[in-house]
Amino acid sequence: MRPAFAIAPDFHLLGGWSDRLLVADGGDWRAPREEELATLVAEAPAPDTGLVFTVPAHMRARFWEMLGEEATEGTGDFVTFAADLRQFLAFKELPPSADAVFDLVVQDVGGAVDTAGLWGLVNFGDEPLLLEWADVRLRLGPGEGCRVGAGLLLNVGAATDEPNVMVAIRNSSAESNPAKLDS
Repeated sequence: MRPAFAIAPDFHLLGGWSDRLLVADGGDWRAPREEELATLVAEAPAPDTGLVFTVPAHMRARFWEMLGEEATEGTGDFVTFAADLRQFLAFKELPPSADAVFDLVVQDVGGAVDTAGLWGLVNFGDEPLLLEWADVRLRLGPGEGCRVGAGLLLNVGAATDEPNVMVAIRNSSAESNPAKLDS
């Protein structure tokens, strides 16, 4: 199943879809043609549409301050940051489920990200992040996120040789720790 995408209501993004989407073409990837864009971009978002959004620059700055505090003093508070991110998404009418779990994920180059139960991802790194389905890739710039929708997300990868830094939002989890660090 090929996913469909839209810009989340109440959000504005720079660039167009041909800058964000790639489609499989044999063993290569290329920008979609106009007729392909028509099937990949939803006019009116449905519940299973991948919704692309941005987080404000001040929230990205707070994220990095929180990580710095954790690294230097052991006082970084990811749980509070995750609650603020949840509140921001709810304010913008894009709320995750009430039982959603927010995970801090640092993905090494070539590392895998568990996509089970994934509601969405937010790229807090300085480099683009690639979300990959069977025959479509979505490029998320720094500070951009995507509610992945019902289409099965297969892989999360890097557009460069730098580690990815992201927040994964999962629909629910049996884990008791709502904030964890993966690699």
